[in-house]
Amino acid sequence: MQFDKDMSSSFSDVFIKARDIVLSYQDIKELKNEKQTSYSDSYGVIVMMRRKDDMFVLSFGKGVKLQDEFAHLSGDGKIVRHWNLYSKKDLDEKIFRQMIDESIILGIEYDELKKLRKK
Repeated sequence: MQFDKDMSSSFSDVFIKARDIVLSYQDIKELKNEKQTSYSDSYGVIVMMRRKDDMFVLSFGKGVKLQDEFAHLSGDGKIVRHWNLYSKKDLDEKIFRQMIDESIILGIEYDELKKLRKK
């Protein structure tokens, strides 16, 4: 499992700090699989985490909608954007919490719009 690899990697301090922050939110669930550890609520994926080469990657499930507000996100996919961290000090808790908060709001908005379209 990626969770076990991240807990014992050179980025374990980054992983533990990010994990603690995400799990401090009510109703966030942790899912461990072979490629990453993901965190979601009832509206979808908030963030996925894993070590990759010489960095620790936080991938935001609604990242494309976050990118305008958080310029340090990278990636050119249709949905996900990444925040690449090289040490624990790169993880700014205030910014990370803002990104999580915005991701939660985006999930709620998407769900409500979907309900309105069905009417």
